[in-house]
Amino acid sequence: MYISVIQSDRPAYRQIYEQLSEQILSGALPAGEALPPIRAVASQTGVSVITVRSAWDLLEADGLIETRAGSGCYVASLSDDEKKERKSRFLPVSDFIRAAKKAGVTADEACNMIKSAWDKE
Repeated sequence: MYISVIQSDRPAYRQIYEQLSEQILSGALPAGEALPPIRAVASQTGVSVITVRSAWDLLEADGLIETRAGSGCYVASLSDDEKKERKSRFLPVSDFIRAAKKAGVTADEACNMIKSAWDKE
């Protein structure tokens, strides 16, 4: 797992969230894999523990990771459909349309995916 934070208009917690989301959804971080401790990630990236905690909270809220009491955080198990739906959140609209068509998603299903994501934001 590799995470980097750069000076940007994009908040550090969001950069961490997006990088880990991409790694989880692409399969680079497989289901059940333990994430490093928050303090270790904060030290590695040069950001505060609170910043990393914010990224972890978003990942957990999106169902991408799960916390096990006394054990840490782990990559959640997602079905292919769940991965497809979550991946669509990170693509520009034209890329989303192209990917959805290629995946056999109908226009109505794509609209429902967009509406669902819209309602969550």
